[in-house]
This record gives sequence, C-alpha cells and structure tokens, in this order.
Amino acid sequence: MSQQNQLSTTQRVLKHVLLWTVFGYCYHSAINLLVKMAIDSQPEQVLVTAMAYCLGFNVLSAHLISKYDRHWPEIAAIYIGIFGLLVVPVILVGPQALLSRPLLAGILISLPVFTFAMRFIKRKLPKN
Repeated sequence: MSQQNQLSTTQRVLKHVLLWTVFGYCYHSAINLLVKMAIDSQPEQVLVTAMAYCLGFNVLSAHLISKYDRHWPEIAAIYIGIFGLLVVPVILVGPQALLSRPLLAGILISLPVFTFAMRFIKRKLPKN
C-alpha cells in the first residue's frame, strides 16, 4: 500500500514537472515577445518599458499558476521562471540569448513573489 502511494506521488510530481516545463517554454516565448514590443515602442527606455510589460505579464502568469497548481504554486513559479528564462534560451540559441541581468533578475524575482501574493489574495477574498 505504501509503495502504491509513493508511485502515485512520483507520478504526480512528474506530471507537474512536465506541465511546468511546457508552461516554461510558453513563458519564454511570451517574455521574448514583450521585450521586442518594448524595443519597438520606446527605444530610448527599453529596460524600464520591458520591465513594466513583464511585471504586468507576471501578474497574469501568477494568476494562472496559482489557479492551476494547487499543490506547489511558488515552486512552480520558480521552476517556470528558471526554465523559461535561463534553460530554454541557452538550449535554443546559447548564452548570448539571455536577457540583461537587471531585467532577468526582476522577472525571476517577481514571478514567485506575485504567485505568493496571488495565492494569498485568493484565500482572503470570498468566491463569487
């Protein structure tokens, strides 16, 4: 009986990691698009504009993560951020494809923080 529960837990973890990996790839694509939009909209203040766009997108991503992952949303946010912003670009293009360090740090830190805040807000607000 214990082995069956362990197998179930292992399968659950594997399922979560696979889903997080797919979401991480989609997250990478969306962040790249937002950075390109920031470059097109205000070329003289790219970093500030890109950070604003990415923070707004991280609020949406945090909502989705906390909605669909009820077990480990903060861990999911950390994994998705690291996989989407560090692993995917290095695998696809190489280290030169990484975002600038301030932008990368801001995005990577804000996603788990927003996920925690979103989960906290959802617990406090009554459901309609």
